[in-house]
Amino acid sequence: MSLLEEAWEEALEGFVAHRERQVVYLNPKAAQLLGVNREKVLGRPLILALRDHRLEALALHGGERLLEVRDHLLLVRALPGRLYLLDQTEAQRRLKDLEEAAVTLAHELRTPLAGMGPLLEALTPRTRQEKEVLDLLKAEVARLARLVEGLSPIRPGPRRPVALEEVWSRLEKLLAERLKGRRVEVHLPHTLSTDPEALLQILLNLLDNALKYGQDPIRLLSRLEGDRLHLEVRDRGEALPEYEPLFLPGRRGSHLEPGQGLGLHLVRRLARALGGEAYARREGEENVFGVSLPVD
Repeated sequence: MSLLEEAWEEALEGFVAHRERQVVYLNPKAAQLLGVNREKVLGRPLILALRDHRLEALALHGGERLLEVRDHLLLVRALPGRLYLLDQTEAQRRLKDLEEAAVTLAHELRTPLAGMGPLLEALTPRTRQEKEVLDLLKAEVARLARLVEGLSPIRPGPRRPVALEEVWSRLEKLLAERLKGRRVEVHLPHTLSTDPEALLQILLNLLDNALKYGQDPIRLLSRLEGDRLHLEVRDRGEALPEYEPLFLPGRRGSHLEPGQGLGLHLVRRLARALGGEAYARREGEENVFGVSLPVD
């Protein structure tokens, strides 16, 4: 047995190799996740090992999806002749625990935040500089309040027509220090009927992510595609090995290192609450992180 085969025999990730719709190899972890006897499926049709037409379609056509397969939640990635299976069942259990803890945290933070607003309103600035600082503090307290609400089950607020340029002007103020010295190109000509606060949080998280991990120029743009409006943040950072796992809690950075990253996870939750979806991919020389939202 070669060193490579020995490594796959011990791997915690399932691996299936196939050629011309026949199983060439599958490791013990893949056999466990798929619930098959590998001696009985080696050299047999691929569908006998996978026993799921969704998995077979991915294996044959490529792509990446999160699928529930025989009591396991699997992150499946397919490349020509290769299928990788990563068990996300335990991660989803931890996610549920995390969301329950987040709801508790949100409950505890609401009271002090609610008291800070009136205290700031009671202050009377004496100079223009003091007024600017007070306005910034009010905006930050309001943003913290929105973040706290974002920790709870997502419930979009009232919708109204929102000019995206209006959202950008708010983003500029919130990220003023972070934007200094950075090259950010903005093209947001559209208006969307949506919850403006949820939309602000989506774009804030996407842009913050690009400022942390991306490379200039960073492009913030909107484009209409059928009945969906796509809002995207594009940057010239290095190509990432995987994109879909970045939307899971605890994934951050350019190498998917473990962490406390919740930004993209919250983006997806907000996008889905608004009837849309979040996505990430590589296009040409750019990393693209965006959401598609219904126009109506």
